Amino acid sequence: MKNLLLFTALLCSPAVLLAQLFVKPNGATDSYVYVNDQVIFVEQDLNLEKNNAPGTTVPSIYLRNKAQLIQGDTGSSNDGNGHLSVYQTVDSTSAYHYTFFHSPVGNPNGAAGNRGSGLPRLFDCDGCGDTQTASSQLARTSGLNGNSSTSPGTISTRWAYTKPPSPNNDAEANWSRLNGSENADPGLGFIMKGLSPGGGATTQAYTFDFRGRANNGVISINMPANMYRVVSGNPYPSAIDLVPFITENTIISAIRFWDEPKDSEFSHYYSDKSGGWGTWTAVGGAMGTYVPPAFTNYDAGGFTSGGTGKGKMVNRRFVPIAQGFEILTDGTAGTIEFKNSHRVYVPKDDVISVFRNSENTASEEEAASAAANVDDRWPQMRLDIVFNELYARQILLGFHDTATDKDDRMYDGPSPMDAKAGEAYFTIDSDEGIKPYVINFTNFELGKRIPLGFKLTKQSTLDFKVIEEVKIDHKAYLWDSQTNISQQINGNGEASLTLPAGTYHNRFYIVFRGTTEPKLPPVAAITPTRTRENLKENMDFFQNNRLGILEVSNPEGYMIKSASIFDMSGKLVYSENSVGNGNSFSFPTANLSDGVYLVKLITDQDQQIDYKASVFNKR
Repeated sequence: MKNLLLFTALLCSPAVLLAQLFVKPNGATDSYVYVNDQVIFVEQDLNLEKNNAPGTTVPSIYLRNKAQLIQGDTGSSNDGNGHLSVYQTVDSTSAYHYTFFHSPVGNPNGAAGNRGSGLPRLFDCDGCGDTQTASSQLARTSGLNGNSSTSPGTISTRWAYTKPPSPNNDAEANWSRLNGSENADPGLGFIMKGLSPGGGATTQAYTFDFRGRANNGVISINMPANMYRVVSGNPYPSAIDLVPFITENTIISAIRFWDEPKDSEFSHYYSDKSGGWGTWTAVGGAMGTYVPPAFTNYDAGGFTSGGTGKGKMVNRRFVPIAQGFEILTDGTAGTIEFKNSHRVYVPKDDVISVFRNSENTASEEEAASAAANVDDRWPQMRLDIVFNELYARQILLGFHDTATDKDDRMYDGPSPMDAKAGEAYFTIDSDEGIKPYVINFTNFELGKRIPLGFKLTKQSTLDFKVIEEVKIDHKAYLWDSQTNISQQINGNGEASLTLPAGTYHNRFYIVFRGTTEPKLPPVAAITPTRTRENLKENMDFFQNNRLGILEVSNPEGYMIKSASIFDMSGKLVYSENSVGNGNSFSFPTANLSDGVYLVKLITDQDQQIDYKASVFNKR
């Protein structure tokens, strides 16, 4: 392996592209790479040797101030006992509240490749400044409460668990205690309660320093037959894009994110907790579709119109470093794979899983055009169903010509059914009978009956309110087929039901009436993966960094009506219309900053072809 220049460095260029990276001490002198608010791209492997001094510069690479590492698809294995250090801040945590993690690094000792991880990968960041390099491994206790007032901070091992492939329920037997070991294999996430000042009933933001060997390449989870769930997460020291991840892993049906109220419920008893699962699916708009969980233990004083009876809305498509989540599958045997091609440079905002939009530096004409197309979501409406004024179960109904009344993978999101006092959901027929869903995309027909189901543990009053409508201009009604009573739920309408305990199927429906149908987008606009991949197979892309151009081969002569290039923050940096149907064409990249860019080609049939180009202009 080529021995690169060994140095203590501040990397401030827009991006750094390397074939391989080898960092080791220079005798008694520590050597390390410091990356500040940028992405470093290594095409092959990292080989890091731990620095000799036990003090402030033990790791070989420091990612600071939203810096990230992306590696290429060569299949190279990272090696060496050196550490990569990367921060992740949990915006609100305490000794009583869970957070779901997946470590971006593993044990640096042993053979080359990805290694197991666990609580030993978590360090106290000692001030957490952007130029800070000192850190100490967090202490561990078997006691109940984590404590941030000790030096270093202390984590409780009592609440650290993994959830390997398991049946379709949340039974305690599905969870495996992690303790202080590093038995979380790559691909497996873990849960852990946080730290409070003095170990008390107080929330705080807390920054963890993950240190170890950077995960890289294909990371696999073997799912046996009839195993439907696994707690996983983002395994890399960069963000990942869930759209290609779920598209390529055909046994995945949806992704779930855990959320729980952090400003109350300071108890270790499960019965006192009201957290739940939010559900994400890949379609419905550029960011996919997310429905937050119901927080089911709130009393009437705790529920407000702002929605404290349910989890917060966040954009879940781009998953930040160390974020854990649960994967739902269809129960067939198969392998789930994370790949370097799923990695993207998307900086994380101050709130976990919420990402910053790039500043608008476009011209007034470009800004007006962007504003006219700012909402790319399909026709849909969000409906809050409030149970006894205590908590809200949110469900989402959307429309598209390619959706069906059956269970459509990547379109429909199964309900977690984790509200303790009552549930509301869409009912969808499957080969295994009726199943409950919180996200339902279907095709639109005026007068169509879309079935709702309820499961009530006691007599309950249910209040219905559409809180958001997108591209729907007609009236929606809650229809009781038994009494033939309809109540409008959108516009200024609100509906209410009082029902005895029981399960209600095949009685209540959402029905649309009126003269205006929803503005459904054309089929081609929402089938990027089904059509795009076939097109992409017949086209070749080559980023010619020597000449500063992106070369495209188009042997089938597809008519390309537009080409756009975006940086990884989403900013448009190049566009061209009426490209034509030539067998080859090229776009200039010499004036672009070094980094990874997303290229989008649109055909005359409104089919989209994507390509990620790594620009490295030698100057």
